[in-house]
Amino acid sequence: MPPSSPAAAAADTAPAPSAPKALRPVRLHTLTPAEQIAKHLGQGILKGEYGPGERIGEQAVADLFAVSRGPVRDALRLLEKQGLVEISPRRGTFVVEFVLNDVVDIFNVRGALLSLAVRYLASNPDKAVLAEIDHRMDELQQLALAAEPPLAEFIKAVGRVAIGMVQVCGNRQLIQTYRNLPHDAVWQMLWVNGPLLDYDKPARRVQSLREHERMLAAIRAGDAATGEAVMRKIMRDSCREVIEHMRGVRKEPVEAFRLDAS
Repeated sequence: MPPSSPAAAAADTAPAPSAPKALRPVRLHTLTPAEQIAKHLGQGILKGEYGPGERIGEQAVADLFAVSRGPVRDALRLLEKQGLVEISPRRGTFVVEFVLNDVVDIFNVRGALLSLAVRYLASNPDKAVLAEIDHRMDELQQLALAAEPPLAEFIKAVGRVAIGMVQVCGNRQLIQTYRNLPHDAVWQMLWVNGPLLDYDKPARRVQSLREHERMLAAIRAGDAATGEAVMRKIMRDSCREVIEHMRGVRKEPVEAFRLDAS
């Protein structure tokens, strides 16, 4: 759904800046200060800690992270590019409306593109292009069958298989579209930077591995319909796991037709 537009409100009715929701200052490391600040604010927005239209004050954020306002401005620009906030001249920065329905939509768009990549790979008689995917599947198998794998690494391995399929599918338009998907940073927050939302149970990890194996077998057999169906199931199951976790935090409904469309 389209984001709300705080800029349309009259300047004299602008709400006062909200204090950041973190309870204590956060140490900044690895990423640049702006990237680290953007990550923490973005996670708060995804969890529903900031409501649609809520104003985020630069100085309050700067005080929390013990930085100048320069990195904070850079962080807010990053969040604007990610579609999570809107910066309005002379009024400030406001959270756009981002609800669980949007998360389902992101899954559905990615699932449709990945399913198309599977169809191309199954239809292509040259199966030598699957060598790179096989290498990534080996990594996924090792992690899935390990007793206590680093869960973040397992999630990254699942993502590398998907990206590998896109890269070798032979459809340049699909590759470019996938690379330029909106809300890519939101996708990263869901899987890499935020709390674990899927694959936390051993049986779930093995299930994912077996489904990926079935999908690759269908591709090798030239069975595009089966391969595509398995890919859609992989995305649908993961979407529902993520939404179930997020519902526990955000307490908001999801329209059933969006889930049914996956």
